Amino acid sequence: MTTTRQAFIADLRLNSGRFGTSMLLCVLSLAAAAVLTDALTTVLPIWAALAWYRYGRADTLEREELRAGLGLSRADRVRGRSAVIAVETTALIVTAAAATLLSTAVGREPVSGAGPTFTVSGAPSLSPLLVVPVGTLYSGTVMLVVAIFVGGECVTRRPGRGMLLTSLAVYFCAGLLGAVVIGPLMTFDVLGSGGGPSLIAAAAILVLAIVLLSLLLRRRVRAWIAQLDSGLPTHLAVTA
Repeated sequence: MTTTRQAFIADLRLNSGRFGTSMLLCVLSLAAAAVLTDALTTVLPIWAALAWYRYGRADTLEREELRAGLGLSRADRVRGRSAVIAVETTALIVTAAAATLLSTAVGREPVSGAGPTFTVSGAPSLSPLLVVPVGTLYSGTVMLVVAIFVGGECVTRRPGRGMLLTSLAVYFCAGLLGAVVIGPLMTFDVLGSGGGPSLIAAAAILVLAIVLLSLLLRRRVRAWIAQLDSGLPTHLAVTA
């Protein structure tokens, strides 16, 4: 039986170009934040939200036959793909946070702020070292919502171009909802406390949301595997 680690390595090798592009984007974002601006980091969360679509578009009949030749099942593809996207997404949102902190450290006013496009900010007295990690948790929460809603359509079959718009729509809707809930809480100053208790409350809510969404995503991955094991056609395309 193929382990998740083996499935991850196999899918990573097959998609090394896509994964490498994302890592290069991370490096460029950090370099730009150090010498110019952190504006490039605004692209990273959107790029992460499109991960399921981007990787799914690469699934062709030739790829499926290659996996079969390596002894990998379609269930292995789902598990490996989920792991690869989890690693890539984590790298992208952590890089976005690091670039924001780096820009602040060199004395430059951050452009992107913390969070997935819908940036969050704490009370004026709070250090970016406290606010940015909460924004990173916020980004992680949004990415989990995207995975739950679009992941299945991108791993059980080759997604059409319309899934690009669907991924963006889910991303922006989840981000907007999070901004409405978390944003006011982070800036709320409880009895002149400097915003610390509100920030802790926001972080606690986000951590709880990440735990619950992760458990839900795990169940969804199992459901996708079961769907493939039931003999669902993959509708993969033949490349020229």
